[in-house]
Amino acid sequence: MAFRFTLDAVLRFRESVEHSEEAALLLIVRQIIEAEHKLQQVDAEQVRIREQREKDLALKLPAAHLMEITERELELKGAADELRVRLQQLETQRLTQLGVYQTARQDRQVLSELRERQRHAYQLQQKRQEQKTLDDLYLTRTRVRD
Repeated sequence: MAFRFTLDAVLRFRESVEHSEEAALLLIVRQIIEAEHKLQQVDAEQVRIREQREKDLALKLPAAHLMEITERELELKGAADELRVRLQQLETQRLTQLGVYQTARQDRQVLSELRERQRHAYQLQQKRQEQKTLDDLYLTRTRVRD
C-alpha cells in the first residue's frame, strides 16, 4: 500500500495560499520599483529644468519664459512629493504583505514537515515489515530442512 498523507488537501490549500501571498508581495515590489524609476526620472527632469533656468537667466530672457520654467519646476516638485508619499505607502504595504506571506509560508512548512515525518515513519514501518517477512520466510525454510 502506498503512502497516503491524510492532510494532503490541507497542504495543497496552504501551498496555494502561500503562492498567492507571494504573488501579491511581488506585485507590491514591482510597484515600488516602478515608482522609484518614475521618481528618478522626475528628479533628473528637475535637474535639467534647473540648469536650463540658470542658462536662461544668464541670457536675460523675458520674464514670461522664466515664469514658465518656474511653473514647470513647481509641477515637478509636486510630482516628486506625490511619488515619495506613494513610495512610503507602498513600503508599508510591502512590510504588511511580507508578514502575511511569511505566516502563510510557515503554515505550509509545518504541514510539509509533518508529511515528511509521516512518510519517513511509513517507510521505516514498511522496511520493518519487509524484514519481518524475510525473517519469517528464513525461519520457515530452516525448520523445513530440520
